[in-house]
Amino acid sequence: MGLFTFVVMQSNLIFLIGFMGVGKTTIGKRLANKLNIPFIDLDQEIEKKFQISINEFFAKYGEQAFRTEETKMLKFIISESEQAIISVGGGLPCYNENIQRMNVAGKTLYLQRPAKELYNRLVNSKADRPLLNDLKGDELLRFIEDKLLVREGFYNQAQIKLTRDQQEISEIVELLKSS
Repeated sequence: MGLFTFVVMQSNLIFLIGFMGVGKTTIGKRLANKLNIPFIDLDQEIEKKFQISINEFFAKYGEQAFRTEETKMLKFIISESEQAIISVGGGLPCYNENIQRMNVAGKTLYLQRPAKELYNRLVNSKADRPLLNDLKGDELLRFIEDKLLVREGFYNQAQIKLTRDQQEISEIVELLKSS
């Protein structure tokens, strides 16, 4: 890992991280509503900026360009937001030292789910997810298991880890208050 420096700032930013399909956007919206603070979906911000879907972005520019833009958007959101719940793409914490960046800028919450449950959640929405488009059946489950194995090293650097049984909004609020 390279040298890593940030300006430490007072912040009330809460980052939701975890694998695609784990529920970051749904939980993020509910949590933001409960705390009466803004909700920001990083993927939606990228789609607004480029006026195309994430799928189209991947097809047109490739994954590497997406990861670069994703990091730029994260830096922008951190610099411009005083208080927010921020849902990030499943891969974002794994690139460009973004997990460290988020840990310095605010609180990181890792929403955990088992691979088989993620498979069940993703099997019918994979057309919306560029990394899953062409995968079927056991191939999709293996992809999820393999990616999760690689990404968990980054996800586990989150300050708060929430198992599927700890993802009720009231419980998350209590955990945030006590951390």
